[in-house]
Amino acid sequence: MGEYDRTGNGQNGEADWDLRSILCDMAKNWWIILLIACSAAMITYTVLTAVHRDQYTVKTTFAVMGRGENANAASSLSSTYEMTQKFQAILENNILKKKVMEELGCSSFPADMSASIVPESNLMELSVTADSPETAFRVLRSVLKNYTTISDYIIPNVVLETLQQPQVSDNPSNRIPTEKYAAMAFLAAALGTAALVGFFSFLRDTVKNETEFGRKIDADLLGTVYHEKKRKNSSMLITNPVRSFPYVESLKRIASRVRGRLDRRGGKVLLVTSVAENEGKSTLAANLALALSEEQNRVLLLDCDFRQPALYKIFELPQKAGKDFGQVAVGKESASSVFEKYKDTNVYMGICRERLEEPSEAVGGEIFRRILDTCRTNMDYIILDTPPMGAAADAEELVELADGAVLAVRQDGVLTRDINDAIDALNQKEEKVIGCVFGNVYPGFGERIGGSYGYGYGYGAYSRAER
Repeated sequence: MGEYDRTGNGQNGEADWDLRSILCDMAKNWWIILLIACSAAMITYTVLTAVHRDQYTVKTTFAVMGRGENANAASSLSSTYEMTQKFQAILENNILKKKVMEELGCSSFPADMSASIVPESNLMELSVTADSPETAFRVLRSVLKNYTTISDYIIPNVVLETLQQPQVSDNPSNRIPTEKYAAMAFLAAALGTAALVGFFSFLRDTVKNETEFGRKIDADLLGTVYHEKKRKNSSMLITNPVRSFPYVESLKRIASRVRGRLDRRGGKVLLVTSVAENEGKSTLAANLALALSEEQNRVLLLDCDFRQPALYKIFELPQKAGKDFGQVAVGKESASSVFEKYKDTNVYMGICRERLEEPSEAVGGEIFRRILDTCRTNMDYIILDTPPMGAAADAEELVELADGAVLAVRQDGVLTRDINDAIDALNQKEEKVIGCVFGNVYPGFGERIGGSYGYGYGYGAYSRAER
C-alpha cells in the first residue's frame, strides 16, 4: 500500500505540479474564461462611456504687438510672457465672464479658458473648452468681442492681433481610447481567470500522473493505459485492428497481471468498477475478458450495471436482439441461451440491454447467485462489470461474490480521497482489491510513452504490481 496523507495534499503534505492537467483544465473551462473576459470588457466600456464626458476645445492665435513708442516691447520673449500672464488675468475677470454669460444667456459660465505662449515667438494662444463644440465656439467668439473692454485698462500699451480665426471642431479634445481600455480589460480578465482556474486545478487533489498514483493511492498499480484516440464508429476493443500496438499490449499485460493475482488466490470471479462515470470501467472489463480469452481461457463477461448498461454498445451489438441478462436476473425470462458468444473468441457474455426499474432485485436476488455458482464450474474466469460506486452501492454488494476487484481510475478524474474511500469500501470485510488500472493517461510534455522499454508499450511504473 502506498502511504497517503488523508489531508488531501499527498505524501508529506506536498502539493503536486502537473502542467498538462492545468492546461487541460483551462481548455475545459474556456467558456468561463471567455465569458468573464467579455463581461469585463463590456463593463469597462459601459462605465467609461457613462462616466466620461467628451469636451471640445476651440482655439485662436494672437500676435502680441506694442502700441506707439512701445511698438517693439513685445518683440522680446520676456515681454510676450508678461502679456500672457496679464491676459490670463483678463480671462479670469468676473466682468468679462458676466458679459459673456449675458450675451449667451447662461446662468453660469459654461467653459474653461486659458492663454499660453507659443515657444520662442511673440504669439499667444487662447483656448476655450466646453461640453459641446458649439458652446466652445460661441464663448470664444464672445470673449474676442468683449475682452478689449478690460484689456485696455490692464495692458494699455499692447495690441493683440488675431492671426487665426476660431473653427468649430467635432472631435473631442479629451477623447479616451475606450476600445483600447476594453481590450485591455478583456485580456486582463482572461489571464486572471485562466490563472485562477490553473490555481484551483493545482489545488485539486486528483491523480495526475503515475508518480502520484504510487504515492497517493492505497492500492497497487496494475498498469497504465495511455490515451487512445477514438475514431468515429470504431470500437475500443483490443480485437479492433485499428487500435494501436501500445494500447493493445498494455491491456494484455494488465490482464496477465490480473490472472496471476486471481490464480494465486485460487479465484475466478473478478469485479470491475470505478468511482465515477466515464472512467472506462466497462471498456476495461471488456478488454480484460478478450485478453484472458486469448490465453485459451473460457471467460464469462456479465453486465451487472443494470442501471446504465453499456457493454452492448462497446461490443456493437443490436439493442433489441437476444435475451436480456437483466430480465433473467429478476426472473422475467429463462436463463437458457442467455449467454452470447462473441465472434470467434472464448468470451461469453450476459448482456443487459435495458435498464431495470429495480436493479437491487437483480443484484441481491437468489437467481443471480445461482447463475454465478453454476458458471464457476463451467468457466475459467468470470468478470462482473458493475455500476460506478459513486452512483450506486451495487459494487459493494457484489464484491462479496467476487474473488478479486479491480478499480478503474481515470487520469485527473475524481478526488484522491474518493478513490481511497472506494478501495476501503471494497476491502471492508476482506481484502478484495487486487489493484487499480490507471486509464486515459496523457504523457507529460516531452515524455515518450513506454519510457525505458523503448517499444511504446505504455506500461508505466508498477511498484509492487509484480509481486
